[in-house]
Amino acid sequence: EWVKTFNPKDPPTVKYLIATHGHRDHAGGFPQMLERIPHAKVVAHEKEEERLKKINVPLHLSLRDEEEFQIGNIRIMALHTPGHTEGGCCYKLGNQIFTGDTLFVGACGRTDFPGGSNEDLFESLKRLKTLPGSTVVLPGHDYGVTPKSTIAHEAKTNPAMMAKSLEEFMEVP
Repeated sequence: EWVKTFNPKDPPTVKYLIATHGHRDHAGGFPQMLERIPHAKVVAHEKEEERLKKINVPLHLSLRDEEEFQIGNIRIMALHTPGHTEGGCCYKLGNQIFTGDTLFVGACGRTDFPGGSNEDLFESLKRLKTLPGSTVVLPGHDYGVTPKSTIAHEAKTNPAMMAKSLEEFMEVP
């Protein structure tokens, strides 16, 4: 909705830098961004604080599962989705969810990095499947055949989401 009111001659003030997790490809640019916009606050799940510190990113607003915060008239809910990292977090805004490296179009994040867990990621994906099927999935990387999808489509076509057991999940390439 905000896109309809966006005026490039009067851009919005950046209030938050929101991290789905603390890997460099997602939050590594935050120190430079904070130099240019020092009033911005870094937001992430509380379990990502140590990982963010390792890349010199302070955590100003640490969130817990299902905690909400607001930017203007947009309400954002944090969903703790560990597995790719301990503090992996998806952010739900209305009928959209930013999934970072938890869920991609046609795949899911890796679990072989420090802090990764097949068990946790399997449970996180099961949790995402409980969202309304029309929820638009906006992943942290455009690795799929399209840049976005829906929970219903991923539940029907994504091998990681289709796995019925941990053992089956662990066999997904």
